[in-house]
Amino acid sequence: MLNNLDFDFNDDKKKQKKQKKQYSNIIEINNNNDNYDNSYNNNYSEKENTCSLIITRLKIWFNSITFIVRMIVVISFIFWVLDLITIDYISYCLANAPYYTIGYFQIWRLVTGNLITTGFFSLLFAIIFWVSDGMIIEKQEGSVKYLIFFLIHTTIIQVIYVLLFFIFKGISTKPNYIYSSGLWCYIICEVTINCLVSPNTNIYLLCIPYAIKAKYFPILILIIFFIFGGLDLGMFVGVGYGFLYGFFLKNYLIIPDDKFNYLESNYFNSISNCGGFIKMSEISNSKQQPFIGNFTQKNNYDQNDSDSYSDDSESNNFQNKLKKFTPFIGKGVMLGTDKGH
Repeated sequence: MLNNLDFDFNDDKKKQKKQKKQYSNIIEINNNNDNYDNSYNNNYSEKENTCSLIITRLKIWFNSITFIVRMIVVISFIFWVLDLITIDYISYCLANAPYYTIGYFQIWRLVTGNLITTGFFSLLFAIIFWVSDGMIIEKQEGSVKYLIFFLIHTTIIQVIYVLLFFIFKGISTKPNYIYSSGLWCYIICEVTINCLVSPNTNIYLLCIPYAIKAKYFPILILIIFFIFGGLDLGMFVGVGYGFLYGFFLKNYLIIPDDKFNYLESNYFNSISNCGGFIKMSEISNSKQQPFIGNFTQKNNYDQNDSDSYSDDSESNNFQNKLKKFTPFIGKGVMLGTDKGH
């Protein structure tokens, strides 16, 4: 009898120990699960916060862009997405293919050619390197003026491209799908015009320690594109037209400001109150700064001295030392003077 009782007692103890052990294992597993859930939630919340922060900063950046530059970026991005979805059908219809532009009189390609970008990285780098400079010029010249001359410059570039294509290739009886597209043709043209405002200014490009003259800067950019991207007739046309405008057309392609005021008041009045739209009445000569762009210019004045001056003396210092950038009215003038170059 005692032996049986001892056995039962020992057996109960073993059962209790086993249950305690199982219970402790369950608690440990639950704690591990709780820790995992907490860490997962923390990581998820951190990722969510990071994503929301990036989205917020992108919204702020996007809203800070001037109106016309923003519209060009949006239209180019929409065309790229549609072209990706339709498997190059949009570029087939809108890019400046000389055979269709002239042979089938599809003149709209001369305008839409610069707005359709087929490569994502080409569009991305175009936005990165051009938006800030485009904003500066639009703020200096006004949204209507910037839009009109954007359309004029891009259309002339595409017309020259078509003419050169037929000069070198001839009129073929078979369709030729070589075409010109993207913002880069206009961007490099704009850079060329900017550099010719002050052609002898020293420029430092990225990490290159040696200065080059501004008038040679577009050629250097063209060589870089040729090395990494191959021969592109559209880029050559952009640089060539930039030099043509800087040395010749700027004296003839001049539109008075009252014409832009008329267009703004009669045709752009409905959008003139949109965010980022720069009205002609908002442009002040005293607030205009010399265009510098994505490169560093050597200035011939002491920055510390200029910081100590008042706003009026600083404006006079700029008038005496620096040139105003006015690429779209056909002249680069000294601030405070009426004599053009």
